[in-house]
Order: sequence, then structure tokens, then C-alpha cells
Amino acid sequence: MTAVLLVLGAFVAMEAVSAVAHRVVMHGPGMVWHRSHHRPGTGGFERNDLFPACFSAVGVALFAVATLGPVPSLLWVALGVTAYGAAYLLVHEIFIHRRLPLPVPALAYLDWLRDAHRVHHRYGGAPYGMLLPVVSANRRRAARASAEAGIDPLAPARRPSRARSTRAARMRL
Repeated sequence: MTAVLLVLGAFVAMEAVSAVAHRVVMHGPGMVWHRSHHRPGTGGFERNDLFPACFSAVGVALFAVATLGPVPSLLWVALGVTAYGAAYLLVHEIFIHRRLPLPVPALAYLDWLRDAHRVHHRYGGAPYGMLLPVVSANRRRAARASAEAGIDPLAPARRPSRARSTRAARMRL
């Protein structure tokens, strides 16, 4: 029973950790990498993809400490952290941004998450969380109306032509 609680507790705690890291790190000094995520995607590697690689190092370190060190209960925490990372991959990369061509189920919860993420991309602020984003109804409606009008910050863009100014491309957020 303790193992299950540790896994679930770590998974739930990761939503708060993820939101704070997104707000403080990614929209702070890490914007150098994260800006690539707020630009129209090209379908390939983005500098922002370095963040999950860095964050996964925390999970690997927890597994290492749990198996090599004096705190075996950290194994369950590491499992919860890793489960959150997998959920993030499925929701953010596969469902919301469609970066991998995999089928996704039609679930109201996933649509709700995509709408919340659309708000974040449209306005650049909250919500910063991924699995339990808090967005005002007015802001959610405004973002949905923009998407229905063909202004969708989550829509993949075509690869920019070389003729386009790189300075202009850098100015976009």
C-alpha cells in the first residue's frame, strides 16, 4: 500500500513541479530553448526538446539512488516521476501537438487539455500545468474562437522558406 501511495503522490506532485518549472525556468532563463516551442513547428527537433531530456535525468538519478543507496522507497517515487513523464509525452507531444503520427482517442478530457494549452500558446501566460490546467472560462472561449477562426497557435506550420528573414523569425514568440 505504501508503494502505491508513493507512486501516486509523486505523480500528483509532478504536476505542481512541472507547472513551476514551466513558469520559472522555461518562461524565465530557459526561454532561449523554450521559445522554439512557442513558434510554429516544423515537425522536427526543437531546442525545447532538450528540457524533457534534462528532466528525465532527475528520474534516472532517483532510480540510481533507490537501487544503489540506502533509500529503497525512492524507487516508487522514481516510478511516479517517470509515469508523469510518460503521461506528459502522450498528452503534450502526441495528442496536443501531434508530433508523432499515432492514433489518439476522442476524449473530452484530452480536448479540455488541448484547449488549455491553446490558451497558453495564444497568450503566453497561465496555465503552466499540463494535466490539471486552470484557465478562466472567458480566456478559454476566446482561444477556442480564435482556433475556429483559423488562428490556431497549435496548428503545425510549413517549414519556413530560406527567403524569410531569420531576424523576423527570431522575433516571433
